[in-house]
Amino acid sequence: MQAWALQKVLKCLGHEPIIIDRQPDPPVVSYKIARLAYRALLKARGRRKAPVNFEKYFPIIFQQTRSFIFNHIVISEPLYSTRQLKDHFDRKKYDAVIVGSDQTWRPKYSPNIYNYFLDFLEDKNIIRIAYASSFGVDDWEFTDEQTQTCAELAGKFKAVSVREDSGIRLCRRYLKVNAVHVLDPTLLIEKKDYIELIGKERLKKDYDGIFTYFLDKTLEKLQIAKILSEELGEPVYSCQSSYSLNADFPDIDGYIMPDVRDWLSGFANAKFVLTDSFHGMVLSLIFGKPFFVMKNKARGAARFTSLLTACGLERQILDESQLDNPSNLARALMNLSLNDSAFFAIRENSRRFLMESLSQSF
Repeated sequence: MQAWALQKVLKCLGHEPIIIDRQPDPPVVSYKIARLAYRALLKARGRRKAPVNFEKYFPIIFQQTRSFIFNHIVISEPLYSTRQLKDHFDRKKYDAVIVGSDQTWRPKYSPNIYNYFLDFLEDKNIIRIAYASSFGVDDWEFTDEQTQTCAELAGKFKAVSVREDSGIRLCRRYLKVNAVHVLDPTLLIEKKDYIELIGKERLKKDYDGIFTYFLDKTLEKLQIAKILSEELGEPVYSCQSSYSLNADFPDIDGYIMPDVRDWLSGFANAKFVLTDSFHGMVLSLIFGKPFFVMKNKARGAARFTSLLTACGLERQILDESQLDNPSNLARALMNLSLNDSAFFAIRENSRRFLMESLSQSF
């Protein structure tokens, strides 16, 4: 959705964007053998529930996701290495390259952190922009070597923006560059754009229920959903695969990801939203839904706090102490008033950053 949204904004600005499909470097044969052996050992000891060679099911699991990408996103051929990136950019005559968004500057999530600082461009005369890049966390996770190299590469960027306030500090202290705070690309486009993408056939006339979107399901989160359901008199529903990768493997159908448009319609059709996902929170804002969000520290908590603080919605971060009074919890959800003016001001500044950064290259 970030790729789709940023692409749509760039098209509206008159550009012809292509999303670079940087895939992880292909593992060597010895690594594949070792991985399968390790998984087989875990399986034999009862510590692994998924199949040993789970990857062979990916074409089935992600069939609807891939269909959405094929039909809605302009994307390059898969690129599996720095060498392939260099070759691609030698063939294509790009005017500018944008890094972003999401946790593109978090080493542990990156197939190659130097690529996301555009090392493969070397001395090419191409405008380099970071749009809403994120470190995911408030502290610095780079090694000394990564810090030195990435700081040198960051110095070649024409403009740098980050998705969290904390990212401004990290850029200044470790990368020695000035950055500005902008919105995630999914927040740059209008509600009507999402409605158009979803399609009328997936939209309901009357909103109903509590839509849940949990990246990491826990008994506590399910209990919160149950409490709110009882207090609000609303059913709970979701739109995601039935099983996580660590669940039992009764059948492949339970792992299949839903159509992206069905997932979006879950937010559009809901009365309330309960989520632990940053983008679940983002879509709640876009569709104007009362919501609670549980910060997911393992996946990066800074981005939650930064956006909600900017919009005056810090109270929508659910705290364990609030569970003692479910009536107050439900009342807070029902009486939520979204601060549209603050949100629209940030959106306009973010759009202006992107437009002005690109205008310098054309």
